[in-house]
Amino acid sequence: MTPPIRAIAERGQAYERAYHSLKRAIMSGDMMPGERLVVAELARRYGTSSMPIRQALHRLVAERALDERPNRGVEVPKLDVAGLMDLRRVRCAVEGQAAQWAAQTITAAELAQLRQIQHRMRAIVDVAQAEDYLALNVDFHFTTYRAARSPLLIPLIESLWLRVGPYLNTMRTETTLGLGLDQHDEVLAALERGDGAAARAAVERELSEAAEIMARALAGGGVTQPTPPLGRLQRAAG
Repeated sequence: MTPPIRAIAERGQAYERAYHSLKRAIMSGDMMPGERLVVAELARRYGTSSMPIRQALHRLVAERALDERPNRGVEVPKLDVAGLMDLRRVRCAVEGQAAQWAAQTITAAELAQLRQIQHRMRAIVDVAQAEDYLALNVDFHFTTYRAARSPLLIPLIESLWLRVGPYLNTMRTETTLGLGLDQHDEVLAALERGDGAAARAAVERELSEAAEIMARALAGGGVTQPTPPLGRLQRAAG
């Protein structure tokens, strides 16, 4: 018997929610390098059935955001230091260009949104709120990049964040929480005065400093921060 159109639509919506929630979780550092992703656990976490999760994982594997290993299933990829440095080089080129373009096309409403995000980030001083801090960091960057008015650029930047996101776990410590805020101030100031070169330079400095912290963490034995709480993952899927 052919399923009713409404049931098909609901299944499609569940899949899209699962895909975007998983993608957001990876980009925000809610998953660890090498972490094995179990369908049943993710289905419970997101409050959905296994099928949307399985479909979302397959899509993320196809997009090279996740790896599928024989006898292990789907897991978050690992990078070595050379891979992180190559990723830094590409991110500086692409994200720096987006910030430079944004300086010419950003609106007053987008600038106000960036100021609000920055204010909320500065208010976070407790490592227990690091997951919220990292989520706001994603919002700050992508609000900036979307202001470049280049639909082709956003999926490319998302693919880069899907690779680096798991290593943002290095920013969950007392010594690293808050790093990058000064560069955010510089980005904001440059965008407000329409200075594309300065906006680009500030983004590149932030990305370079973050990459160096991640590389030191890897050289010192890997990213070993504990798996973050599930609170925001559950809220994202709701």
